[in-house]
Amino acid sequence: MASALCGQTLAFVTVAMGVSTASGHASDLPHKEKAAGHTQASKQTSSVGRPAGLETVIVTANRRSQDIQKVPATITAISAETIARQHMDSAADVAAFAPNALGYNFDGRLRPRYYIRGVGNGNVANNAVGAVALYADDVYLNSLAFQGFPLFDQAQVAVLNGPQGTLWGKNATAGAIQFTSLRPTFRNDGHAQVDFGNYGQKRGELVLNTPIIKNELATRLSVRYENSDGWARNQQTNKRVGNFGDFATRFQTLWRPNERLEFLLNLHVRDMQGTNVPYYSAPGTSVYSPLKTGSRDLTNTNVNGRQALVSEGASLHTTWRPGAGLALTSITAFENAQRRLSGDGDYTPQEFSRSYDKLHPTQVSQEFRLASDAQKRISWIAGAYYFHENLNDTNASVTLPPGAVTTPAIIGQPGYSGTSYTQTTDSVAIFGNTTIHVNKWFQIAGGVRWTHDYLHLDLESRQGLSPVSFSSNSANWWNAASVASPLVGIDSYHGGRSWSNVSYEVEPQVLLGKNQMVYVRIADGYRSGLFNTQITPNPVNRGGTPLQKAAPVNPETLSSYEGGYKGSWFDKRFTLSADGFYSKYDNIQVSWTATDAATKSTIISLTNAASGISYGGEFAFQARPLNDLTVSGNVGILRTKFTNFTAPTGATDLTGNEFARAPHQTANISVDYSYHTRIGDGSVGTRWNYTGHYFYLVSNEKASALQQSAVWLGDVHASFRPWNSRWELSGIVSNITGNRYVVQVLPYSATSQTFTYQYSAPRMFLLSARVDFF
Repeated sequence: MASALCGQTLAFVTVAMGVSTASGHASDLPHKEKAAGHTQASKQTSSVGRPAGLETVIVTANRRSQDIQKVPATITAISAETIARQHMDSAADVAAFAPNALGYNFDGRLRPRYYIRGVGNGNVANNAVGAVALYADDVYLNSLAFQGFPLFDQAQVAVLNGPQGTLWGKNATAGAIQFTSLRPTFRNDGHAQVDFGNYGQKRGELVLNTPIIKNELATRLSVRYENSDGWARNQQTNKRVGNFGDFATRFQTLWRPNERLEFLLNLHVRDMQGTNVPYYSAPGTSVYSPLKTGSRDLTNTNVNGRQALVSEGASLHTTWRPGAGLALTSITAFENAQRRLSGDGDYTPQEFSRSYDKLHPTQVSQEFRLASDAQKRISWIAGAYYFHENLNDTNASVTLPPGAVTTPAIIGQPGYSGTSYTQTTDSVAIFGNTTIHVNKWFQIAGGVRWTHDYLHLDLESRQGLSPVSFSSNSANWWNAASVASPLVGIDSYHGGRSWSNVSYEVEPQVLLGKNQMVYVRIADGYRSGLFNTQITPNPVNRGGTPLQKAAPVNPETLSSYEGGYKGSWFDKRFTLSADGFYSKYDNIQVSWTATDAATKSTIISLTNAASGISYGGEFAFQARPLNDLTVSGNVGILRTKFTNFTAPTGATDLTGNEFARAPHQTANISVDYSYHTRIGDGSVGTRWNYTGHYFYLVSNEKASALQQSAVWLGDVHASFRPWNSRWELSGIVSNITGNRYVVQVLPYSATSQTFTYQYSAPRMFLLSARVDFF
C-alpha cells in the first residue's frame, strides 16, 4: 500500500484489505490481514481477486483503534510494503513522505534532523531537544545518538503534524514520528534478503519468527547489516570519504500466559563505524559571495574523520486487562549509547582547524496508562510518565601546525579549546483524555497534561594560551592531556533550572453521513527548556572571556488551531483530506549564527525568539481508478514569520524573518501498478517529491549560498515474484535525474574566507533478492 494519509495523534497502523479490524496490534490480526512486511503485502496487492476499493488503514490514534479517515488532524502512515518497495534504510528518510515535513542526515546516520511545519532541531549541540519527538516501539528517544537508526523489519511509520503530548511520552511542539517494529506472532515466519548496488552498497537482512508455546510464547529475531562506500575521495590521503558499516539487531519475546495478560520484551543493539560524510569548501570574500561549487568526487580533509556509534537498549511492554473493558499498560525502557566523531573543521587543503566530540547519553523511562472501554459513550485514558537522562559530552577544537594565513593572524597560530559537561534531566507528567459520543453524528474529545522538567548542568570549558604545543602527543590532538602548554578555564557553570507546563487539546468532530467528516482541533504544545552548551572561545584574547558562554534557554510553547475535512468517495476508490492550521509560538528555541566583528569568529548559540507564527494547509488524496493501479499524493503549504525577535549578538532585529528550513511548498506524488502474468506477479511504480525554496538560517541571509532552491527528486521501483515461489526480486533507482543539489551550507567563515557545504545523495540503484522460509 502506498502512503496512507491523515489521522490523529501517534498511531499504530495496520492494513486490512478493505476491512476494518477491532485490534490495534498487527500480531492480533488474522494472518492474511496483518501488515507483515513486504512478503505479505506483495501477495495481497498482486491478488487477482483483490477488492476494488482502497485498503482500510486502522490506527490507534488516542490509543483507540479507528479508521484513519475518521480521526481528526494530519498524519502520514507509511506501510511495511511502502518501506520495502522504497528500500528505505534510514529513519530520516520517512519525513519526505509527509506534507510540510523535512528530514536530513547531515552527519550520516549519527545526527539526523527533523522539521515539521517549519519547526525542528536546527542546533548542533548534543543536548538540544527536538521539536519533533521520535518514538521507537512506543519509547521516546531524546538524544540524537538514538534517532538515526536503520529501518528493518518495520510494521509501519507514522508522521504526525502539529503539537502532541497529552497521551504519548514527552511533549513536543512541531509533531512526532513513531516507528513500530513487527511483533512476534504465533506462527513460523521469516525471510532472508540481500541487496547490492552502486557505491559499494551491500545489505543483508535476516528475520526468524518462532512460536515456542502455541498461542502463548513466541520470539522474533531481526538482524540487519549494511555496508557502503563513500561518494567522494579525500585528495589529501586518497581514501574514500563517507563509507560506513552499520549492524543492528532486535530480539523480541512475546508471552501471553492468558487472555488478559501480555508481556513484550524488546532487546536491541547497534554498532556503526565509518568515516565522516563528505563536506566541501568554496572560497568567498564575504557572506554575500555566490557559492562556487566544485567537484563532487573530490574533497579535502587533513585528517581521516571517523564516526563510531555503539548503542543498546531494552523495553518491556506489559498489558493487563482486568475486566469491565479496562486495560492497564506499562512501558519500561532503557537506552544507552556511546558516540565519537573526529575530523577536519574546514575542509580546505590548509590546516585551519580540527574537531572532536565524545558523547555518552543514557536514558530511563516509565509510563503507566489506564484505559476504559472504547465502545462506551464516554471513554477515557489516564496515565503518568517519568523520564530520566544522564548525558556526558566532551568536545574539542584545535588549530595545528603549520597553521594558515588568517585574519587576525593570531588565529593561525596553534590553539586548543575544549568543553566537557554533564547534563541530567528529570521529567514527570500526568495526563488524561476523554471522548464523549454526544450522538451518532457528533463527538468531542479533550485532553490535558501537566509536565514538570528539572535540568542540571555541570560544565567546564578551557582554552590553551597562545601558542599551544602538541609536542608531547600530536596524534591525540583532541586530548587536553596532549597539550604541553598551559590551559586556563574560560567558562564554568554549575546549576539547575526547572520548568512546569499545563497543556491541553480539544477536538470536536461532526460526521456528515457515513464516509464524510469535518473537525476542529485546538491544542497546546511544549518543548522543554535546556542549556546552551556551545562555548565560543576568543581566538585573539586567549584565556579571556569567551564570545559565547553557557546559559539557560527557556521552554518553547505553542497554541495551535486546526480545522479539516476527511471523506471517501466512489465506493472507497478515492479518499480526500484537507487541513488548515494557524500556530502561535512563544519563546521559540532557535539556533542563532553571527560573526564576531573583532575576531571574525563564527558564533553559534541556542537562544529564544520572543514569538512567531506559522500557518498553512495540508492536502492529501489516494485513488484506485483501476483495481491494480494506486495513485496517492499530498501537498503542504506553509508560511512562517517571527513576530518579535531581537538576536542576542549585535541586537539585530529579525522581526518579520521566516523560520529556517521552512519551505513554502512541499508535495509528493506516487503511482504504483501491480501486474499479473502466467509466470508470476509483479509491480512497478514511481514517486516524486518536491521541496520549495527556504533559508538555511533564521537571519534569512540574501546570499544565494545560504538559501536552498526548489528541487524535485524522483525514483522508480519494481518487483517480481514467480508463481508458487518463495523468491522475490526487486530494485529501485533513487534520485533518477541525478540532481546533486546542496542540502547544507555552514555559516560563512571570515577566518578562512570559505563556505562549507554538503551535497545530496547521487543517483543510486539497488537490486534485491528475498526468500521466505515458510
